[in-house]
Amino acid sequence: MVAERSEKTIDVEEFIKVNYPDAKYEPNYKPQDTDDVFLAFRIAPNRLKYISKMKKKIEGVFKTITCDADGWVPFAIFGQKINRAEYEAMGFLNIREVVRCLFCERIEFRQGDISKHEAPVQVRDLKMVGREDLTRPTATRVTFKPKQGSYLGAELDTYAYFPRPKDIPGLKGWDAAVNSLAVNLALEERWYYDDADKQNRPILKNYLSFTFQRLQYEDKLEKEAAAKDKRQPRFKILENQLYAVWNTGLVDNIYDPIYAYFMRNDGRTATITQPWIFMGFNTANSSQQKIMSSFAYRPERASYFNDPRELLYDTRATEPTLDWEHFLKDNISRLPIGFIKKGYEDCFSFVDNPLALPKQNREKYYRSMTDAIYADDDWKQFITTRFRNAVTVALARVAWNYKTAIPVYYPTAKKLQLLLPLALEDKKRIDVALVCNHVYKPEEGVNNYEGRTIFTLQMAYNNARLITRPDSDWLMADMAINK
Repeated sequence: MVAERSEKTIDVEEFIKVNYPDAKYEPNYKPQDTDDVFLAFRIAPNRLKYISKMKKKIEGVFKTITCDADGWVPFAIFGQKINRAEYEAMGFLNIREVVRCLFCERIEFRQGDISKHEAPVQVRDLKMVGREDLTRPTATRVTFKPKQGSYLGAELDTYAYFPRPKDIPGLKGWDAAVNSLAVNLALEERWYYDDADKQNRPILKNYLSFTFQRLQYEDKLEKEAAAKDKRQPRFKILENQLYAVWNTGLVDNIYDPIYAYFMRNDGRTATITQPWIFMGFNTANSSQQKIMSSFAYRPERASYFNDPRELLYDTRATEPTLDWEHFLKDNISRLPIGFIKKGYEDCFSFVDNPLALPKQNREKYYRSMTDAIYADDDWKQFITTRFRNAVTVALARVAWNYKTAIPVYYPTAKKLQLLLPLALEDKKRIDVALVCNHVYKPEEGVNNYEGRTIFTLQMAYNNARLITRPDSDWLMADMAINK
């Protein structure tokens, strides 16, 4: 049986001696009702426990990975989930031998379809085909997907695989790609808040992830518009049979646009399920010029507005309305504690560092703070009055310098909003940003702003950087440090 199942020509007798040194031999074993004579061997019963354990482990892999509608999964995942030493100790040469020998006809193999980005070898458990748990939503099943790095958006993570660098063990592919972009190519910029995340570059990672998300959204709208107008779409994420490329919106030190280059996944590596594999960041005037010249045009950068007036705060509008319940109940943790303390009179017990509390305790602490504010009219009036005064001052700054109001992109709503700087605790220092939504209907004479939420400076900078690097005296990366 071992010889038949093996993919190599082996000496069965030698195989048994090596892998089963404690076996007992019977050189002239004759099965009942036959004249055939065999060299037989016996093994201890506990060997059967190993077989049972291995079968359960293989069945467990099938239950914890996402399969397609017909039950097929990439076979290479089993090699990663099951330790080689385990099946070699049982006398098997590879994981495929284990599956075929232990399950026989119950497990079915087939060659993957590369045109559909499938792994080269697919496998399924026929016992599970047709069962209800095969058709459950994938959210209830665990997908085997290696983590590529920090601050990587789901859209980009699904689109492309970022290979790990061979010369730096342990560094994830996405982290390596972003580090190389920041150090070797992009125009110098501060992509971190403080020294603790200097190497992590969260601002740049967020920027690239949300930029790609925006490009996908724009291409979706372009596809719909082109179909309606009966014309060829002009996409921003360009793809052909071999390559894909999109504009990062960044530039090098001579202001040459930087693009992200990818090659199509040929399906040779089963664990790489993304359709594209990252090649590198570079300009069009580089070693990647042949890739760029294979497309009809160079991809354009993401666009966040149709009317330039969206970038400016209209000072003719009324002062923005303010959602106190949202500010004080949902987002009170974003307000500076020194500002909140100024209005209270021994009606609440403050802690020195609420951010250090466990999450459940922290949420309970802020809820009790909000309750105390709403129970004390004087305290609530102090907070809301001082907040309004800060908004009035911010609008005066906008009237004096239009650059004070900073445009930000709101990914969820796919629209632009404007940030106003608020100095709450000390008039010389900006603490938070008020996010304003413009409600403009000229045909109805409507020109209003809604103060929708408040951002910490870190949140404000992250969202503002999607449009461009803020040219402001109140919002810079080194100011957006959580304190």
